[in-house]
Amino acid sequence: MRDPELDAAYDIEASVPDLPAIQARYAEASAALTDLDEATLDIAYGPDPRHRLDILAPPDGARAAILYFHGGYWKGGAKEGRRFPAPAWNVRGVAWVPVEYRLAPAATVDDIVDDARRAVARFHARAADYGCDPAAIHVAGNSAGGHLAGMLAAEGWQAERGLPEDVIASAAPVSGLFDLSPLRRTFANDWLALDEAGAQRNSPIHLPPRRGMPVAVAWGGEEPAAFRGQSEAYAAVCTRAGAEVTAIECAGADHFSIMADWADPASPLFKALARNIAGAV
Repeated sequence: MRDPELDAAYDIEASVPDLPAIQARYAEASAALTDLDEATLDIAYGPDPRHRLDILAPPDGARAAILYFHGGYWKGGAKEGRRFPAPAWNVRGVAWVPVEYRLAPAATVDDIVDDARRAVARFHARAADYGCDPAAIHVAGNSAGGHLAGMLAAEGWQAERGLPEDVIASAAPVSGLFDLSPLRRTFANDWLALDEAGAQRNSPIHLPPRRGMPVAVAWGGEEPAAFRGQSEAYAAVCTRAGAEVTAIECAGADHFSIMADWADPASPLFKALARNIAGAV
């Protein structure tokens, strides 16, 4: 049954009136990178047309790679508008790898999580072919992508993919949705179609990372309380599990403007992820 208060709490687009302008800036900055010699675009990691990722790497090879998962409430978004942080990471010897995945309602949340794991497995197998270190894979994402980063940070799925338990060196979920149960009573369940069991098995808040994993959890200071609360609760769960947690509230940032911090070396979010990468390589 829909809950009008939860509908309002999770209507994130309504909270940011200048969203089209923000997205246009990211798209314009990303479009300028498509002709880089170092850009290898639309690499297939599975059979679906959306099983694609881009590798924007330094010309002399990368000491680490960030697999980035876009947001869009699991029903929208694309990797093409999220290439813009690559230059800031490339000059530090890090590849930026935006990943696309199938979308709801045609795909379930289980399917989408499977896509994220498939992308990691495929990248791990081919990383050296693209000048990247398969032992230095970091995951990041915003909103629905933050949820996927949390699911990838979780323990227990790696063995069935033939991957080492520490295949994810660190995680940086930003403005994520980590407890999906409340969404069952919102408009979002119109496309997610989650039952309680599906919400439980796909909620990172019930699936903490391994002890010692560096995890940078960030959210915007101007985000709605429901989104801030999700990140704060997930950071607390990670801390209790023994992960090395950096929790960051980005003052003045909303759910969408915070994405600019991925490309800003002066931002606390960028610095936290850079520290975690440096500590893992």
